[in-house]
Amino acid sequence: MIKLLSLSLVISFTLMCSMILNAQETDTLKSKNFSAEFKEAQRLAFDGNRSEARNICYTILKDQPNFHDARILIGRTFAWDKNYDEARKELQVVLDKDYDNKDAISAFIDLEKWSGDLSKALFYCEYGQSFYPREEDFLIKKIKIQQEKGLDAKSLQTINELLEINPGNAEGIKLFKAYKSATRKYALIVKHDFEHFEEPYVRRWHVSSFQVSRRNSWGSLIGKVNVGDLVKEGEGLWSNEISKQFEIDAYPRISASNYMYLNYGYSPDNLFPEHRAGAEFYQKLPAKFEASAGLRFLRFDGSAGHKNVYIYTCSIGKYYRNYWFSLRGYFTPKDSDVSRSVFFTTRRYLRDAKQYIGLELGTGTSPDEARGNVSNFDTYKYDSWKVRLAYQDQLIDKRLTYLLRAGYEREEYEVNEKRRILTFSVKLSYQL
Repeated sequence: MIKLLSLSLVISFTLMCSMILNAQETDTLKSKNFSAEFKEAQRLAFDGNRSEARNICYTILKDQPNFHDARILIGRTFAWDKNYDEARKELQVVLDKDYDNKDAISAFIDLEKWSGDLSKALFYCEYGQSFYPREEDFLIKKIKIQQEKGLDAKSLQTINELLEINPGNAEGIKLFKAYKSATRKYALIVKHDFEHFEEPYVRRWHVSSFQVSRRNSWGSLIGKVNVGDLVKEGEGLWSNEISKQFEIDAYPRISASNYMYLNYGYSPDNLFPEHRAGAEFYQKLPAKFEASAGLRFLRFDGSAGHKNVYIYTCSIGKYYRNYWFSLRGYFTPKDSDVSRSVFFTTRRYLRDAKQYIGLELGTGTSPDEARGNVSNFDTYKYDSWKVRLAYQDQLIDKRLTYLLRAGYEREEYEVNEKRRILTFSVKLSYQL
């Protein structure tokens, strides 16, 4: 009887061990399958098939409701689709079960930043730091949000905290340099525009501009001294009639979404308008659009007396990925008609916002360029078209910015008489 009982116990124990091992093997197999399915969901999500990726993740969660990576991916894909409410619901489920889940907190930071709620994004940065005070990813996100909110002093504190943890953090070093650049108040600017044409006579038009810019709490202020010289055929590098113009530009901020451009200039000499002034209102719009509308005023002083010119302008701009597109029009009333000038500009940003290549196409004359800032009202009467290429980059630890532009124009200088014009411009700006 004892032997029979012992044999029964051995058989029962063997069966139990076999069942446990089989269950473990099944769980391991399921885990491997879920891992493979999750990797497929990640691939689909990154390839743009986000709905299909979510379906796979929901299937995984039916069998493994605590597979948090799957739910976090669902939340991120909803955020990528700008369905922020659904994204919050999914991520909150994770934090309710696993309150210090690092990936869920990171996803929440990104979600709130993308939705435009920077205060809540900053809250989740600090929430994550309460569990992971030395987590560099949270610190980097926090710095960027603080800078976007205009909390410059606090962002510097966070940068120092990051670099104290890891002095070699490449992103931290980059953010520190960007902070130093953004908080420099003064800049010295030198610009030279050159134009050359040969019909109906040879002329070389030089305009050099020496400027000082100061960044203030309310916006930027720029003082300019412009020197112009129209060199005639047979003269040397310079003529004997160099003209001067004094200008001041201001860009006051009205709110976080709009600002103004204000300008006044005076010249006692012949090549420039006696007076010039400008005002324009800029408004940021949803979807990275920006619109503006304003006025330019030029007062010409000639032998026939004074001539006042009013030029109305408006523009629409759009940022799309690494591109910027802008369309601007100028409208100049004359007699019973209106002269129109239209300019299209596009830029392709490269390393950052300070490095780009650009293309400019236009018809007519702009009062905001060298050709339009001369004491010759006839410039606005005739037709012309132009094409320009531009390149901008930075040197010397990003303190020196240079801009190069070259162009070709066909301009009407008399009715049905056209000439070719070659243009070149260089601009240097050094932050002090």
